[in-house]
Amino acid sequence: MRRSFLNYARAGALAGLLAMSASAAHADTLQQDLKDLSEKQIEDSVEFAFGNALFFMFHEAGHLLVSEFGLPVLGREEDAVDTLSTLLLLEADDDVFDTALIDSVDGWTFSADASEAAEEEQALWDAHGLDRQRAFNMVCLMVGKDPKKFKQSADDVEMPQNRRQECAGEFQKAHDSWFGVLKPHLRTGDKKSKFTITYKPAKTKDLKDYVDLVKEAKVLDLLSELLSSLYVLKDGIKLTAAECGEPNAYWSADEREVTYCYELMQYHTQTVAKYFREEESGDNSESASNESDEEESSTKPTISKNIIGTATPRK
Repeated sequence: MRRSFLNYARAGALAGLLAMSASAAHADTLQQDLKDLSEKQIEDSVEFAFGNALFFMFHEAGHLLVSEFGLPVLGREEDAVDTLSTLLLLEADDDVFDTALIDSVDGWTFSADASEAAEEEQALWDAHGLDRQRAFNMVCLMVGKDPKKFKQSADDVEMPQNRRQECAGEFQKAHDSWFGVLKPHLRTGDKKSKFTITYKPAKTKDLKDYVDLVKEAKVLDLLSELLSSLYVLKDGIKLTAAECGEPNAYWSADEREVTYCYELMQYHTQTVAKYFREEESGDNSESASNESDEEESSTKPTISKNIIGTATPRK
């Protein structure tokens, strides 16, 4: 990827998001979602939501590229574009996108933990893989490219060493396959494809704060910059942020439109904020137990204080 895009991502979107984390928290809904969190936890929560937003948008970009270029997909398309979105983020070779990958793995882990805790029936028939499988597949590609950089992610999901060794070959095969079929569509001239970017206002007051976050993060602008910088696409593709009634993101081939739902930003913010509160509660409980039984407490594991990029201690 081009350095101008990486600088744009870091300086424009991520810096803007973190700057807003304190000021925007004064608004009613977001303030309630981030209630009782420290300033650092607020920043981590918003950054976590931003990282997951990036992955979801890159995932939908995968559907877009398959559809617009008529690319062959051998197997389930959802699995294929999970792989493509991970590869696109890895190709950036930049801390912003590396963090987005780690946050996304954590996001799938959160979702899997919640489903298992609620004893929900696993949707084995679904077009998507199970959430924990999606996390493992992402980590495999990550350590396949750089086992040292992403060692912590592999450790957190307890990926066996022999599986990590297999991932190097799987990453290379996926990389060569995807970028091989995309090569004929690479942009070689100066002309960039034109997208129609729309941040729709929220229908309900509860999401107004998240509309501001998504706009400040320039989530749609990031995707537009990426695609127009790399590939030759017909003008007129719509990138839309809107209230959808559910936390999700979509690609419509008929409408030639990617839609990111504001509810998804709220879902990821609430998810990690909930973890922080539960972690604080666990710390308080452990402290009380330590006071009552010092000998027993000496054998208890320490709860991690850094959730971004870790999964092991989550409930």
